Amino acid sequence: MLDANIIEQLKSVFSKLTNTVELVYDLSEHENQNQLLEMLNAVASTSNLIKLKASLETSLIPQFHIEYNGRSNGVFFKGIPGGHEFSSLVIAVLNSAGLGKFPDQNIIERIKKLKGPIDLKTFISLTCENCPDVVQTLNLMAIMHGNFKHQMIDGSYAQEEIQALGVQGVPSVINNSKLIYSGRLNLIDLLVALEQTFGVEDVDNKINKNLGEFDVIVVGGGPAGASAAIYSARKGLKTALLAERVGGQVLETKGIENLIGIKHTEGPLLAAQLGLHIADYPIELFEHRRVQAVHDGKEKRIELVGGEFLQGKSLIIATGAKWRELGIPGEKEYIGRGVAFCPHCDGPYYKGKKIAVVGGGNSGVEAAIDLAGIVAEVILFEFMDQLKADKVLVDKL
Repeated sequence: MLDANIIEQLKSVFSKLTNTVELVYDLSEHENQNQLLEMLNAVASTSNLIKLKASLETSLIPQFHIEYNGRSNGVFFKGIPGGHEFSSLVIAVLNSAGLGKFPDQNIIERIKKLKGPIDLKTFISLTCENCPDVVQTLNLMAIMHGNFKHQMIDGSYAQEEIQALGVQGVPSVINNSKLIYSGRLNLIDLLVALEQTFGVEDVDNKINKNLGEFDVIVVGGGPAGASAAIYSARKGLKTALLAERVGGQVLETKGIENLIGIKHTEGPLLAAQLGLHIADYPIELFEHRRVQAVHDGKEKRIELVGGEFLQGKSLIIATGAKWRELGIPGEKEYIGRGVAFCPHCDGPYYKGKKIAVVGGGNSGVEAAIDLAGIVAEVILFEFMDQLKADKVLVDKL
């Protein structure tokens, strides 16, 4: 199931493990059970510290969970995490051992303050490019929290449950049959949703809400924000960068061909390069943050969602763009249940149905073209008196 190149890469990745990680599978007579065991055996073969064992439980479908140092860490996989989700398995193994990328201490403490017990299900599709980010973040939260269970569920194995819940988009995070989060990951939105759903413990867990004083504070982690922070640091100014995600909307861009000097790159790769460039300078990076208020004056005071704050002599706003919403009643409530943003991820849920695409620019027209091969009928809405998309796309439409 895993080719020789992937096996060799995993051997290198897992060489840093220092304690035992166990992949514990349930017994099942499902026809795909052998595929799951083949994958897990291949992963276990890459390190002496990754063990495979059977649980005492039986299941109608292939499923397993992770144990670290002899106890479950709250990470469960219902289905076979292939495709885009294979990375979720690899990262869960690393995170179990305290390896990989973790948020900063203040975000970790906010996660630990969530009131347990927490038991979440995330419905995914193996072809969904947004799903792994949500799955990996919730797995990480489960590992850090201690009273938090998260189960990734491959929707192809749970069609009856999906229909009963009314899920019409992935990823969809469910708590007690209620949708609490849907769509691409924004950790700050997810964390706030969990705080509102479960509440927070009223304990002193060492969150220092004063993030410091700076010469320059940059808000925004895309190319413009990264550039502003790097140039400020190069001038010897004490610089802070606030970002929901380093890379910004670039992270959702598959192919980039209009960056002068580079024929082709991809959004996630460019975002990773921005992060590495930022790390080369003495820039205080506060990721997974959102500004709540700005108080002007000789010293600007920036207040963040969650209660943190910082002060600076100068403020550079480079917040860029985001996926647009219509701002109409019911829109937010039905995200993931009829309202969607990604035709590639969520289009198959609308097979044979009559659907609407709002927006006649390149993105809207491309979405309408893609969906036309799946759905029964597409209606395209545009505010202007003509479509704004490039002529070649309009002709194709």
